[in-house]
Amino acid sequence: MIHLHITSWVLALILFAVTYSLYKQDKQKPAKISHMITRVTYLLIIYSGGDLLYGYITSGTWDAYMAEMIVKIAAGLWVVACLEMLLVRYAKGKPIKGFFVQLIVALVIVLALGFGRLPWGLLPL
Repeated sequence: MIHLHITSWVLALILFAVTYSLYKQDKQKPAKISHMITRVTYLLIIYSGGDLLYGYITSGTWDAYMAEMIVKIAAGLWVVACLEMLLVRYAKGKPIKGFFVQLIVALVIVLALGFGRLPWGLLPL
């Protein structure tokens, strides 16, 4: 399930960039279509993240890393919310600078915890 999770958020970031550039080029119809596809990847991210959480809880890892996992869950949902809000606000012509800052902060937190701190990440503990 880790591979599905990583693949889905990489795909979501790529689709976000494509959708953002389509909105920027004022191509509304293709942007709306790619925006809908991006929303499906958000569902994949949340599903696979929930399955990973279930794996952490059933493996007994939850007790040792509970605080980090709660922060990572909150920051992961924060990333998804920022991605969606950036696209919606840009499409409506509202300011988005604050959401870009929030996205970068939340993404750094998620990547640091996911790859660096939590036990199923890529970096050694």
